[in-house]
Amino acid sequence: MNCGVTRSSMEYIIDGYNLLHKLFEDTIDRPLEHMRERTESLLMNFQVSEKTRVTIVYDGQNTRRKHHEHGVLNRIFTRKGQTADDWIIDCLSSLDGSASELTIVSSDRYICRHASAYGASYMLSETFIKTCIAPGREEKRDPENGFYRKKYDQGHLHQKEVDRWLALFGKSKG
Repeated sequence: MNCGVTRSSMEYIIDGYNLLHKLFEDTIDRPLEHMRERTESLLMNFQVSEKTRVTIVYDGQNTRRKHHEHGVLNRIFTRKGQTADDWIIDCLSSLDGSASELTIVSSDRYICRHASAYGASYMLSETFIKTCIAPGREEKRDPENGFYRKKYDQGHLHQKEVDRWLALFGKSKG
């Protein structure tokens, strides 16, 4: 299996629905496509700001979509009958022990044990949210959309945030 891992720099492989369900509460009544878009937007910001590669893997049982890149984000829907967990384990095993540049993001302990066994790092989805895509957020969810939101003051954006937005949209300073 060629899982598309570059092996040239740090890469995150994310169990998509695992992360999505940690970001949103009451996911049953919410449009899945909207939650995926919101999750992927956060991941694209993270990818640009950290200059790393991110692959998000979704169970593809109920979709006809396959692997494709969504903007700069590598997005994979598994084939019918294959779970994201299966795909991640297959990817790790295909790297012949050279998974040290990978970080697997999932709260599924089974996947985390496989990541460790194959030489990859792992991070629980909750930890990834708190430290990578929504650092400093308060533990309250927005009642309107169920998403964790950080309260911002009415002041100016910090230069780091401005730089991240400029990088995301391909603009340079000056």
